[in-house]
Amino acid sequence: MDQPTAHFDLLREPWIPVERLDGTTGSLSIREALVGAHRVRRIAGEIPGESLALLRLLLAFVYRIYALPEEWGERARAGLWEELRTSGSFDEDRIDAYLAEFSGEFDLFDAKHPFYQVPGLAYMGSAKEFDPVSEFMLDVPKPEKFLFSMRGFRHLDTLPLDLAARYLVIAQAYDVAGIKSPVVGNTSAKSGKAYAPKGALGTGWCGALGGIYLEGGSLFETLLLNWVLFLKNVPVAVSGDLPPWERDVPSPDTCQREPTGPVDLLTWQSRRMRLVPTEDGRAVRGVIISYGDVLVPANRQRFEMMTGWRESQQQKKKLGTATVPLMPVAPDTARALWRGLPGLLSVADGHDRLRPGVINWMDELQDMQSADDWRLSVRIVCQGLSYGTQSSVVDDAMEDSVDLRAALLRGDSEAVSEMLDVIEKTDKAVNHLIQFVQNVERSQGDWRRYESYSDAAASASREDVRERAYDALDGLYRSRIASFPDAGVLEYCASWRSDARSIIGRLAREYVSERHVSFFSERNGVSVGKALIWLNGALAKTLP
Repeated sequence: MDQPTAHFDLLREPWIPVERLDGTTGSLSIREALVGAHRVRRIAGEIPGESLALLRLLLAFVYRIYALPEEWGERARAGLWEELRTSGSFDEDRIDAYLAEFSGEFDLFDAKHPFYQVPGLAYMGSAKEFDPVSEFMLDVPKPEKFLFSMRGFRHLDTLPLDLAARYLVIAQAYDVAGIKSPVVGNTSAKSGKAYAPKGALGTGWCGALGGIYLEGGSLFETLLLNWVLFLKNVPVAVSGDLPPWERDVPSPDTCQREPTGPVDLLTWQSRRMRLVPTEDGRAVRGVIISYGDVLVPANRQRFEMMTGWRESQQQKKKLGTATVPLMPVAPDTARALWRGLPGLLSVADGHDRLRPGVINWMDELQDMQSADDWRLSVRIVCQGLSYGTQSSVVDDAMEDSVDLRAALLRGDSEAVSEMLDVIEKTDKAVNHLIQFVQNVERSQGDWRRYESYSDAAASASREDVRERAYDALDGLYRSRIASFPDAGVLEYCASWRSDARSIIGRLAREYVSERHVSFFSERNGVSVGKALIWLNGALAKTLP
């Protein structure tokens, strides 16, 4: 077994990619990222999900560095939050005092407590000593499918230490499910294979989440916006909620357990891992990876703040619970984020319990402060992955964002209701356009193929029209959401609807022009002219 000869201290060595406020890019250590967070624009991850995984790690530090007594009420907690926001930066002395407690827990190759790993971890049997580094790189496919990768397979013999550290954090958050090689100490392995326990989540914890967070003007503001201190007068952080570097090293065995709090979930150790360094200690040449802490994803809204939730009747039957459990809403990688704002912001019919915790947190915090303090803009960001084939491969990834005023996170705001109404009606308006296309085809005698929902070609045609419509509407909706006013909301939304109708009308005319058909020739009781009249009437009702 390799003896750790390398050293890479994540508290001191630069490894977190960032974009600074002055536009330059670079890498920072954990300490530098926290102390200088007010000088950093954002974490600049290379692949979807990377920025979220690293942000969650830094957020766990904020929870621990500013750990609050449980007896503190919401007023005291909100007061500390506002005091810190006013100061404009994290306290350097407080950061150093906390980090001084840990000497080896952030070294990738510490003999007793390597960061996010298990020392001495080894595969069962003698078939292999370790896997290639590509095994824990989510953006690298298996060798037989490497034709579709953006990386050169011949250059993956080793990884630089800073890049290996990032992929370590990403793998703990997003690693795929499926069959793993069992490690020594795994008591649940069967026939030389390791599986996730039945009913538990197979991917990393973040793989089940919508990946929703709020982004401010700097990394400091972003960490503050997502540092949820209380919800419905109940503190989020609890005693005994510790990150891996404050816990004993886990056993190599797979462990199904309950999370202790938000810090535990932010740093959830879904895998048992060990990085294998090169002989000179300057790179990583292999990895040992198998299942670690696993959990059932139902009803984790008490501690998980970065996802929306949905009721699941199926899980109620499966889990045998008395009430309908809430499951995290995974991101729709084929859908623009602004289209999902009704699900993220609406509080109608008790919907607030389904909203991400970070959204509800901003709502509650504004209740306790002057409205004048909240004339700032924030960005709702979504980062996430979708999986295929029993979650054993990554199918797609997304990263999208929407800019809007913080005041629009207030669920009881009339402005929010009006804005969401426009967005909610968009799907219906786009369906009117699809119906128009079908009517045009009917007027040309080709209606059977386009009205048969079992016809693959017809389905593809409808989706082409839908995609083209949303592409055309995208810029308008992002601009309108970002510029939403404090006053004159009804007039603003009326103008917005008018612009949307104009765009859909233009798409309809362009479609007719491309088809080179007559407006007046009629078949099957339909002409292009009639189809346009019906479309305009439907749009007038949907987007009045």
